[in-house]
Amino acid sequence: MLSFMVILLLSAGKLAHAQNVPILPPQIDINRSDSGRNTQANPRVTKPQAGEIAKKRFAGSILRITLVGEGSNQRYQIRMENEGKVFTVFVNAITGRISGGG
Repeated sequence: MLSFMVILLLSAGKLAHAQNVPILPPQIDINRSDSGRNTQANPRVTKPQAGEIAKKRFAGSILRITLVGEGSNQRYQIRMENEGKVFTVFVNAITGRISGGG
């Protein structure tokens, strides 16, 4: 099977070269796990980025940042404190959208 694929790829390369058509590299889906059973979305927003997003929107200091939820509902739970008042801000780990706070 592997040798057939190699021959097929080499033949395609010769044909593309003969027709002066570039061969594109195979595309890899970085969001798909090898097992196909991964239900967790890969966060696109990092923990430090989530903290910066929260600090731009709300005055105060960050006490703790925790990644919570699953899939498209994955978000950072950020505990903040301002003038003795403790509050929670959520930052979506995929979109960076803020909810909660104040």
